[in-house]
Amino acid sequence: MKDTEIAALIEQYRFDGKWTVVPGESGMNNTTRMIKAGDDRYVLRVYNNHRDRNIVTLEHEVLFALYRQQPGFNVPVPVDNRSGDTISFLQDGALAALYRYIPGERPTVERNAHIHSLGETAARVSKALRGMTISLKPIYDPYYLLEETYSSLIHHELPAIMQSSEQFIARADKAEAIVNQVKDLSVRLTAVKELPHQWIHGDLNFSNTVADGESIVGVLDFEFCTVDVRAMELVVAQIDFFKGEDSEIWERLRLFCKGYGRIDKLTPAEVEELPLLIKLRMLDVFLHFAGRFKEGLDDAALVAGFIDQTYQICEWVDRSEEQLLALFRHELL
Repeated sequence: MKDTEIAALIEQYRFDGKWTVVPGESGMNNTTRMIKAGDDRYVLRVYNNHRDRNIVTLEHEVLFALYRQQPGFNVPVPVDNRSGDTISFLQDGALAALYRYIPGERPTVERNAHIHSLGETAARVSKALRGMTISLKPIYDPYYLLEETYSSLIHHELPAIMQSSEQFIARADKAEAIVNQVKDLSVRLTAVKELPHQWIHGDLNFSNTVADGESIVGVLDFEFCTVDVRAMELVVAQIDFFKGEDSEIWERLRLFCKGYGRIDKLTPAEVEELPLLIKLRMLDVFLHFAGRFKEGLDDAALVAGFIDQTYQICEWVDRSEEQLLALFRHELL
């Protein structure tokens, strides 16, 4: 984005003192800028992947509800603009919002304390959202409706997409295995639909959290908050752990589940479906980015990476299901 566009957006807000833009990271789905004004810091967020005011309105209602609840972790608090609204617009119609900054650092999978703390945080988020009343209806469908959400993609468009790039053709065996996973999954989701439902964050991971020392203290980006089976909160947060040697994967899963189980528990029925839910999350991610590639929003290299990741995680879960269930039963019941 041009500096002039950012400046025009910032001028829609009132600050105590002169404001400056501080260099920093930006997210995958959105453009973010750190704003310093006097002794205060803010985060300006421009939504790149949609222009749906309803999504941001719901996100802000959730954030205000959590802020009032004081759930044991910080959330970004939306700031009113000069018009008294928490949603602003760029000249081209893009949506934006300003939030109070949560000080800290990005946690990492390389630190065991952060893995354990992410488990605790996932449980705290789940408990907080469970006790929350939201007047608005969810916008995003539950993960288990993947066959309906991506119906045209799965049944008509995917074969042509997988032939449209040399990078995809080179991964034809993996792509075929993924499609078979989708077909197998669709006949196994009846039991999943019967699990306890509630509001979930929907995209909880290290990149959407803030750490202070050994502990995670803040949770960001409630953009994908929706009503789904509550066990998906725990599943989404685990995806970053399936990298490296088997011994590393098992240790990360153990630390995370131990942290989660210290704060909250699942039912036996939820625990038994966790391996299936892990695969469901990855298949949803793959289909999401395959769809974005078809629309010209992402390049082939990105989608090829998700083919590799989805295949690897699904294969690993199938191979390790009994051991996974033993771990989940021990830590989460």
